[in-house]
Amino acid sequence: LNQAIVLAERATTKTTSRRPERLVLAAKLRKMYGDKFEHTDDQGDLDMAWVWAVEEIDKTQQNMTNYGTACSSILTLRRGDLYRRYVRLGKLSDLNEAIIRVETAIDTYAAGSPFHNDMLNVRSGLLRERFDRVGGMRDLELAEEINEEIVRRIRTGDPESTSAIAGLGGVLYKRFGRIGDLGDLQKAIKHAEDALAATPLDHPDRAAGLNNLGNMLSARFERTLETFKIAIKHGDDALATTPLDHPLRATMHINLGAWFSRRFERIGDLGDLQKAIKHGDDALATTPLDHPFRATIHSNLGAWFSTRFERIGDLGDLQKAIKLGEHALAATPLDHPDRALRHNHLGDRLSTRFERIGDLGDLQKSISHGEEALAGTLPDHPHRVIMCTSLARSSQSRFLQLKSPEDFTKCLSLYHEAFHCVTSRPRSRIHAARRAATLLYLAGKFPESSSILEDAVNLMPHVDLRFLARDDQQHMLSQISGLASVATSMALQAGREPYHGLKLLELGRGIIMGFSIDARSEASDLKADHPLVFHQFNSLRVEIDSEIDGTNCARGETPEQRQTRAISRRYEAVHEMEKILKRIRSLPGYDGFLLPPPHDSLMQMATNGPIVVFNSTPFRSDAIIVTVSGITSIELPKFTYDDTISRMKQLASFGRAGYFTQLDNQEMKELLIWLWDTAVGPVFDHLEPNWATTNEGPHDTNLKRIWWIGVGQLSMAPFHAAGDHSGGSTHNTFSRAISTYIPTIKALSYAQRPNNSRTSKKHNPCLLLIPMPETPGAPRLPGVDKEIRYIRDSASKNLMELTVLRNPTPAKVLRQVQRHDIVHFACHGMSELNPSDSYLALFNQDGNAIDKLLARDISKLVSENAQIAYLSACSTARNSSAKLADEVIHLASAFQLAGFSHTFANLWETNDQAACEVARDFYHLLFQNHRNNDDDHRRVSIAFYTAVKQVRDRSPGNPFIWAPFMHTGA
Repeated sequence: LNQAIVLAERATTKTTSRRPERLVLAAKLRKMYGDKFEHTDDQGDLDMAWVWAVEEIDKTQQNMTNYGTACSSILTLRRGDLYRRYVRLGKLSDLNEAIIRVETAIDTYAAGSPFHNDMLNVRSGLLRERFDRVGGMRDLELAEEINEEIVRRIRTGDPESTSAIAGLGGVLYKRFGRIGDLGDLQKAIKHAEDALAATPLDHPDRAAGLNNLGNMLSARFERTLETFKIAIKHGDDALATTPLDHPLRATMHINLGAWFSRRFERIGDLGDLQKAIKHGDDALATTPLDHPFRATIHSNLGAWFSTRFERIGDLGDLQKAIKLGEHALAATPLDHPDRALRHNHLGDRLSTRFERIGDLGDLQKSISHGEEALAGTLPDHPHRVIMCTSLARSSQSRFLQLKSPEDFTKCLSLYHEAFHCVTSRPRSRIHAARRAATLLYLAGKFPESSSILEDAVNLMPHVDLRFLARDDQQHMLSQISGLASVATSMALQAGREPYHGLKLLELGRGIIMGFSIDARSEASDLKADHPLVFHQFNSLRVEIDSEIDGTNCARGETPEQRQTRAISRRYEAVHEMEKILKRIRSLPGYDGFLLPPPHDSLMQMATNGPIVVFNSTPFRSDAIIVTVSGITSIELPKFTYDDTISRMKQLASFGRAGYFTQLDNQEMKELLIWLWDTAVGPVFDHLEPNWATTNEGPHDTNLKRIWWIGVGQLSMAPFHAAGDHSGGSTHNTFSRAISTYIPTIKALSYAQRPNNSRTSKKHNPCLLLIPMPETPGAPRLPGVDKEIRYIRDSASKNLMELTVLRNPTPAKVLRQVQRHDIVHFACHGMSELNPSDSYLALFNQDGNAIDKLLARDISKLVSENAQIAYLSACSTARNSSAKLADEVIHLASAFQLAGFSHTFANLWETNDQAACEVARDFYHLLFQNHRNNDDDHRRVSIAFYTAVKQVRDRSPGNPFIWAPFMHTGA
């Protein structure tokens, strides 16, 4: 190439400016210097390309046909020297001139001709570049119109069509970043995939296509971890197919680094963060010192060092992050849209250093940068919420230092503005609302605090969860955990009706379970009244309630493409469901279809006994009580938030050594008395005098039923065992009521639906026994054989159809569960930090190791015969994830979702003999009068209550023996 340039320049010295050959030589030299620049990234080569480009343009001014051809050659995105100069020097004037030249060239060609379409593609790309630089939505709108016009005109498969489809994907991706409409992102990914599929494997544009698709998939990462893995793969492929001296490698390194960094934020693997920093260093090493892209590299690399500081705490990382942020800001033009975000990042890091070192100067600089960031961000920009929140945090820190009322007012105003940034992400807005609510509470403005929290809870359905896989849903919800609880406390503090607080709890808790319940609700009336609409609804609900399958690939389709297609289809199905629900609710009598129940309907749910909801936050603690006569609440001043957190941690710590000590036992008795004195006792006092409190006896059936709901970490509280259980005492729950737990009132309605009350009406209910007396790698369970023998004896006496599943595997169990009314597990159970991975330990296919029956797999079942699931296994009602406590995800709730009206489970490890006795007595009591006409749900609950109470009466001073047994359901 160098030799060709030398020869061409020699030729020009011998050619006068008037000769036509001069134009040809100028064009060749412009192209050769441009090609050389792409390999060397040398500013001198770009300058020489520009010198010859200017001469080429001058020579073609007199011939408009040649002028158009020249402009077409000059201004193509990867070949145009104006564009190259803009990329290299960052001068907006070069980009503006390039756009003008292209528009002039377009006018010289007939619409639809190859050159005309080529120029349209070029213009669209340049408009997208200017949008990135200036942020004007009109540029993006014009680019979209151009690409849509080309796609309409050109036959699929033509190179111009492929380029236009890719360009349209780029436009929609940028609009998603600006407006936040997930529909734009889904369409952008589809267009990018189509363009990539039409690009030959050896085409030079393929690497850029992979890189762009990776960016789009990465944007969907926050919702879908699987697609993020695909994004990294595309990034690796793009880097592997790009020459070492190619200028795009720096961009690819930075993109890969960004994806690794964001995956670190999701799963916490420090190795991902180290890879991000390595990619940042590689990008920096391959980029000239005066290149404008270094600003982007410095900005990203600074963010990753800042993240590593947060993880490791090395002050050196924070200092590097600040220095890199300063470099990034200094290299960013004053009119560049990224300047505001870089001000914000630098301000955040200075604020962090203030918190670490205490230098007030850092805080003042942080506020100055925050103000610059806010001033440079348009009111409707999605980043506005970030700028407002960051500046508010810094102002709040200064208020805590200097106690200036102006700072308090300022940060409150900024949090308010952040929440009302309607184009920003719901999660970011929710975080701002919680901060604003806390400040309003401190100022004594309870109604205002309640109002903004209520708005935040109502925003939760917009977090876009339905089309995600279970783990992705859990991740999203863990970031906004506790919102409904705080909103309820503030509503009561503001004097709102208890029903109002209860509505907030129903809306903001048990969301994942609620999705499944909505999808499985009978809708039998709809089926009878509007069969066609029901069919559409039912098909969609089955699709949405199923796991996303990324394994079943079509011919010629990679697993990555299949996964992306499956997620895109889930998104479409969710939107189709929204439309069909809107249509159903427009039908006469269906205006409340699958919506939260009104006040009177909630009261009706308490026909068989009160529903008590305990809620404790830093602001206050309350019990909301639902009865057939009303919805009331009582404040619980002794049931403080600090005490509840401390006691629940204490409860979780018992038995950590593998056994319960005498000290554990004494502390447990104290905990149960505390729970009675501060929470459960006051509830029963409130329910008096219309409450049965007497008639002690092993087979007492006169007590009323009561349902408990614990909000947040209180979901693990043993309300059924609260109180003093010493001889003669009636100050305990066992003496006052028959207890049942339920995650939400919606879940209670699902458990009590009419077709789930049939055990008493069947003459031969089917019972499935799954015994695991010996489990590979786990302690033997000596009581299992005896427990199974007792149950078989009871079943045979009561003419039950019985199946004992020997050597059970998860696959066998899942098949058999759907064929039986009652299933009984006697095995090991384990609660995991990811609650959906909690499991019952069974055999693998060969019988020589364990295989796990996961909560996530159980919850997918839809069992028509399901009545009772008896889980005689440890920790089957325990959720080990504090951040997901409100989702109440554990093995017991999984069986409830599978359709079982009643689930019997354990809060912690159980005594083998006690488990055997409770199971024996339960089945004996359940079926001794199973052909009478008593309320079926009540008969089930009485049988279990009595069986557990008999164990308690034999060992009242040892609650670890009898207190873990609990009932959830109807």
